[in-house]
Amino acid sequence: MFARKKVIINHDKLLIMRKVILLCIGILCLSSCSKLRGRVEPKPNWFKYYSSFNNNHYQEFFQQKMEEFMNDSVLSAKPYLSYFYQDTPTPIWTANGFQQHKVDALLEHIEHAYEHGIPSSHFGYDTLMGLITQLQEHKIANDTNIYSVLFGLENSLSEVYAKYAKALQYGATDPKVVNGGKWLYEMTAPDSTFYQSLASGIPDISETLASMQPTDTLYRQLQEELKRLYPIRDTALKEIPVRSVKVGQSGSNIPLVCQRLRVTGELPANYPDTTLLTQEVLKGINKFRLINNIPTGDSLGKETIEKLNRPISYYVDKLSANMERLRWKTKHAKGESYIAVNIPDFTLQTFVDNKRVFKTKICCGKTQNPKNNPARVRNGITRAHKAETPLLHSEIRRIVLNPEWNIPYDIVKNEYYPKLCKSNTAVINREHLLIKDTRTGKYVAPETIDWTKVNRNNIPYRLFQSSGRYNALGQVKFDFANTESVYLHDTNNKGAFKRRVRTLSHGCVRVENPMELAHILYEYNNYDEWEIERLGILVGEKPQTKRGEKYLEKMEEKEQEYYEKLPDSEKPFYRKLRPSSVMLKNKMPLFIEYYTCFIGDNGQIHYREDVYYKDDNILNKLK
Repeated sequence: MFARKKVIINHDKLLIMRKVILLCIGILCLSSCSKLRGRVEPKPNWFKYYSSFNNNHYQEFFQQKMEEFMNDSVLSAKPYLSYFYQDTPTPIWTANGFQQHKVDALLEHIEHAYEHGIPSSHFGYDTLMGLITQLQEHKIANDTNIYSVLFGLENSLSEVYAKYAKALQYGATDPKVVNGGKWLYEMTAPDSTFYQSLASGIPDISETLASMQPTDTLYRQLQEELKRLYPIRDTALKEIPVRSVKVGQSGSNIPLVCQRLRVTGELPANYPDTTLLTQEVLKGINKFRLINNIPTGDSLGKETIEKLNRPISYYVDKLSANMERLRWKTKHAKGESYIAVNIPDFTLQTFVDNKRVFKTKICCGKTQNPKNNPARVRNGITRAHKAETPLLHSEIRRIVLNPEWNIPYDIVKNEYYPKLCKSNTAVINREHLLIKDTRTGKYVAPETIDWTKVNRNNIPYRLFQSSGRYNALGQVKFDFANTESVYLHDTNNKGAFKRRVRTLSHGCVRVENPMELAHILYEYNNYDEWEIERLGILVGEKPQTKRGEKYLEKMEEKEQEYYEKLPDSEKPFYRKLRPSSVMLKNKMPLFIEYYTCFIGDNGQIHYREDVYYKDDNILNKLK
């Protein structure tokens, strides 16, 4: 009997000791993590309803649950856990039941995430607010289940905190996914330093999250416009009737035009309505045209009216999608000298020592409306069309003068094969093509091939277009390393640059004024005047000096000697112009980008059509 009583007494003592130890651990944890967590607030008044809550018991419950979470599979999905809780396994948001000021500060940022073009729903704001409202209104059962509810809320708030910070610093979407696979940039992901800074920033949530705001000028300018337009994004403006009006004439639709231009910013906010197309209104219309890539003129026409009738949400969506693009962290940032190609704007710009020295038009890879191929769209994401120009960073390492075009097999199969079956010589002669037999490695005469007997799915020949002004690559191409075998090049189709929408190629970028770009790269590599003149002679430019004239004479003499030494069997395939490679010691960084919204030369925000259908991919993922 006494032995049994002794055991009961010892058991009671053990329970008391255990509680004391847990209390001490809790106190030590709270003390050791005070710097990490900041001041722990007392329970808010509304929380006193939950009389079943005991802070020490919750601490014990929290530690046990967090130990279950601390495994490889969870940490890989939620890497912030090890920095937020591993060393100090105590609650951040639910210490003492609920940390009102910390939670409010976090949720205020989430509520205003639209200022970054990200809807608060991306972070589960409504769900979080619903649970917190249930807590505050005492709709959660007053029993020990409160610990599970608080632990779930704790995890949700920590995840939202990390997700919001990551979205601002690294983007809220995966660029490879939203670009449909044609994204070849190397990306930077959040590392231990990032999560450590988040953990150390917990004592002042507002300041920490405010510091995540991107600070570059372009982002700030887009953000200011977004803040202006977001509140009126759903405003229903009257549709402008499509009626052409010339300057100096009256039109019943001009007052509605003025209304639109006041909203979009091309006319002052206090500009009065008028039925007359005045010079001032025309100036506003042409300003609108400029930033929307519409030709300017002295009248109001159909295209301008149709684009004026776009809803305000059009601009909000453009700004949101492009702010997300600016948040993506690539490993290679732009330095002082680089070439940037913007696909939607169809332009190439070259910067040397932070100064723009060249701008020209480009043509890029073909596109296709996904409505014509629904199989490209999966889960709200449009996959890239196979002929799209890929988005990438590389370096121009070589210039090829008088390039030959080694026509890709797919183009031979799909485009040239039907033509060759109709006439095996007409297209060959017209386009100055050469045929090589892959089985022997030798060129063959076109008249010796009956293409109707060639298996289209196993063509043993390759086509080459010889060098010259008629060549599809023109007189010069610019090589850079990439996995899609694309490059910048000249073109024999100069008329294509007169078009506004220039999605024409199989993926390469055609440059309107390539020789100017070549000269810039020569100078970037410190070539002297003679070397530049010599390279110009190679592509048919007239000599500028006596030295150049002698060089041309000697070059022609050597060419004659070369031809005379050729075997008779090879002379039919002789071509005077052949490729010459210019290796660049100073490689020029190249960025092929995709911005449908950017700052133009006039310092204003410009909008471009989403020719590759990528904006909606971003917006769908954000929403």
